Amino acid sequence: MIRGNWSLQEEIKQNERKRQLKIQQRQKLKFKLEKLQQCDPIKLYHKIENLEKRSNLSEKETSYLKLLKEDWAFIEKNKLHEGKIKSFLKDKDQHEKSIRKRESKLWGVKSVYFNPELNPLGKVPRIECLDCEVQIELKNWTVPLHSKRKKYDVDPLIKELNVKVPKGEPPKFYKLIQNTEKLRPLSSQKSKEQASNIYIESHKREGSSDSKEKEKEEEEEEDDEQLSATESLEMQLSKTPTKFYVAS
Repeated sequence: MIRGNWSLQEEIKQNERKRQLKIQQRQKLKFKLEKLQQCDPIKLYHKIENLEKRSNLSEKETSYLKLLKEDWAFIEKNKLHEGKIKSFLKDKDQHEKSIRKRESKLWGVKSVYFNPELNPLGKVPRIECLDCEVQIELKNWTVPLHSKRKKYDVDPLIKELNVKVPKGEPPKFYKLIQNTEKLRPLSSQKSKEQASNIYIESHKREGSSDSKEKEKEEEEEEDDEQLSATESLEMQLSKTPTKFYVAS
């Protein structure tokens, strides 16, 4: 039985729309599948974990977190990177178990809270039971079991040269990491200014050196003129006869 308001043209249009929607959904699914096959699932997991740890999230961050969770659910549903995710989650669970075991373990003498009379087991004290205020969280810390310092042998040159070493332990040397920052490239304008300044300074130095050389040459010429004048005077005096006057 045909409805009174039924139209063949509208039915064809509706079927065409449904067909187009199905094609778009298939294309969307294919694109998402290709995208998530290439992504790193461990990085995605850490992104979700870091955003969930934060308390105050903006609207943009909450929408981004929602999208990341949808991607993770899609990966789990379609079993993408299955082996990698299983090994990662297994290692994570083992690590968390070892942390929980370490936190609940009673270290005794090795604990930083050890006291032979008041706390022989080395339990972590409760903040509520303490007289003073503690702002940080007290964890199950232990005393370092071994030092990481290296012991070096005495240099044989000290004995050969009979160097008198001061009493006491030798000083501790620490390796400082330096020159970690990269030098930023100068802009073209700054580099031009620096080049012009260097050029001017070099010309000034050259000019000052030339002026000093000229002064030295002038002084030498003056000295030569004075010497020649004195020599000419001495020659004239030697040629002229000397007259002696006797007082009567």
